[in-house]
Amino acid sequence: MSRTFSESWHRVAGARVGLLPAVVVQKQSFRGRDWYVLRDGYTHRFFRISSQAYAFVSRLNGQSTVEEAWEACLQQMPEQAPGQEEVMQLLSQLHQSNLLHHDTSPDSLAIFGRFREQKRRELLGKFMGFLSIRIPLWNPNHWLNANLYLARWVISLPGAVVMLALMAAGGFLALSNTERLWSQTEGFFALDNLLWLYGCTAVMKALHELGHALVIKRFGGEVHRVGIMLLLLMPLPYVDATGSWAFRSRWQRALVGAAGILVELVLAALGAIVWVNTGPGLVNSLAFNVMLVGSVSSLLFNGNPLLRFDAYYVLSDLLDIPNLHQLAGQQWKFLADRYLLGSRDVESPAGDAREWWWITAYGALSFAYRMVVFATILFVLADQIFVAALAFLAIILVMGVLNPIKKWVVHLRSPAVQRNRRRAVSASVALVVVPVLLLGWMPWPNAIRAPGLVEAVQSTRVSSGAAGQLDVIEVAHGNRVRAGQVLARLSNPEIEQEAALLRARLDELTVSLGQAVEKSPADLQHLAARIDTTRSRIGELQRQREELVVRAAHDGTWWAPELRERSNNWLSRGQALGELTNPAALRMSVVISQEQANELFARPLLGMELVLNDRSHVKIAPSRVAIMAYRREELISPALGGQAGGAVAVRPDDPEGKQTLEPFFELDAWFELPSSEVKAMHGMTGWVRIPLSPRPLALQAWQSFQQLLQKRFNL
Repeated sequence: MSRTFSESWHRVAGARVGLLPAVVVQKQSFRGRDWYVLRDGYTHRFFRISSQAYAFVSRLNGQSTVEEAWEACLQQMPEQAPGQEEVMQLLSQLHQSNLLHHDTSPDSLAIFGRFREQKRRELLGKFMGFLSIRIPLWNPNHWLNANLYLARWVISLPGAVVMLALMAAGGFLALSNTERLWSQTEGFFALDNLLWLYGCTAVMKALHELGHALVIKRFGGEVHRVGIMLLLLMPLPYVDATGSWAFRSRWQRALVGAAGILVELVLAALGAIVWVNTGPGLVNSLAFNVMLVGSVSSLLFNGNPLLRFDAYYVLSDLLDIPNLHQLAGQQWKFLADRYLLGSRDVESPAGDAREWWWITAYGALSFAYRMVVFATILFVLADQIFVAALAFLAIILVMGVLNPIKKWVVHLRSPAVQRNRRRAVSASVALVVVPVLLLGWMPWPNAIRAPGLVEAVQSTRVSSGAAGQLDVIEVAHGNRVRAGQVLARLSNPEIEQEAALLRARLDELTVSLGQAVEKSPADLQHLAARIDTTRSRIGELQRQREELVVRAAHDGTWWAPELRERSNNWLSRGQALGELTNPAALRMSVVISQEQANELFARPLLGMELVLNDRSHVKIAPSRVAIMAYRREELISPALGGQAGGAVAVRPDDPEGKQTLEPFFELDAWFELPSSEVKAMHGMTGWVRIPLSPRPLALQAWQSFQQLLQKRFNL
């Protein structure tokens, strides 16, 4: 084993300790390996240790010394016996869990003196970690025994069927009303909803914890602690579910962990059903709160195994890897010791290759996700209570930065790295110097990236001048055309029939006019007017007949992607057929934020590149650029706004999706297509990249952070 000997071993070697008489030992199996659960029958505390650790602990009878027990264990199993450092850590943990008894001599009490400081630091950490302060209040075990029928009814096949049906119905209704859902989320954190939101959350968490307790009782376990947990200083109920540790079946333990998630999902489904079937009012608002809290809480927190909530214990039980989080931390410490500091005598805590990969991946993913959660909580607090955000940031810096640095320095001075201290110190210095040089000194490419919309300076909407049937499409979509070229041909038999009738009528009127000259001169004026009207109508039909042949008004590219689907169909007069754009005169209108405008106004625009979204590999250099030196608040097209999938945030109450949340500046860049293979259409989206002078990444990040503070918090 690693670190077999310890310089502090003499402090515990002569102690006579043993497990308390009330401690009950239960054997469990995880993936073919034995583990042991130690349970105090009085305090109902649980502690899980490996078979190697139990081989040592089982020899602690209060009569033999710690050294005698360790030597006996070492003699029986020299390869698997725990090292002296591991024995000391194990004794510390058992002592802190009140599972050991020892003689009362001053020397024996001083054995654990080195761990008192550690315990004090842990208590201080719990106090500072206000995310999970727990205050026990009540022992619910007798009440649960009296209401055991609830557990038997809920944890049954009919109960599972009912819950699955409710979740399916609620999920279907919520997905079927996504637009209404998104619109109602705007007032979710409004002041008049915060009290109702807390009430819904508290009731749901109470039922969540009741779900854990009922499943534990269903499988014969005990629940002895109910209390209040301060989550972000908000009191919520909690239940001590460690009674499930005594279950031999991993499926039973996993179901205990999943019970709270299932309860919240069922409540969210019920909330969705009520929300969909009620109109605006208190009931609808409460149902919406329940639906959103239950679903978001399950997906992002309790149902996410990367955080040490319910899903974490479910994953740990299903993988048969107990103490997954602790093993992941030990694994990354092993990787740092072995490959960074160069320690040769360290060993991975993984039992096999499968466990090696699991704990390595879990450690990396859980750390990354915790950082995302902390950043999200920090911004939410900053928006609501800025002072609380500062306190939370201070705690993160102390617990997540300063404390690890202190532990790292202590580790460098420990005997564990005595043989390789020179490399360890050098690697630690490099671990600080290299990022500082790369991020704080080395210049990195710096550029502005902004979304834009292609506009054709010469663009014509082509429509049918007369109603008719689309017979022939002369030019395919996307082809270049010249002015006057035929694009499509339509036919209208009614025009031909009416024209033939009118020509015959005109002949009759002409004959009648000739006869009226001799017989009835008084009718000449009337007949002449009718002849003029008929000729005018014939001329109008002739123009309609000519308009059945659709021609290009100017040179350009013909865009009609849906015209072929309307072939042989009847088109009404004025119906759009396509668009004719001149590719020689294109312009991209770019949305520049106020922060980006500060950079642009301070330097010439050199090296700018335009990119079309469906041609991202083609970089187009603009021929001319102009910045509109006044702020705008309305986009030229909703395609740039968030409601249509664009990158610009728009007002949610704007039905057109063009009113932006913040003012912006407009940059116009005229360009020509580099080749005939690259095609651009009026209304196509893209983006512009404007290079700036290279700067270190740290300075770029600091500038972005300052802009964020000024923009979001007016600092």
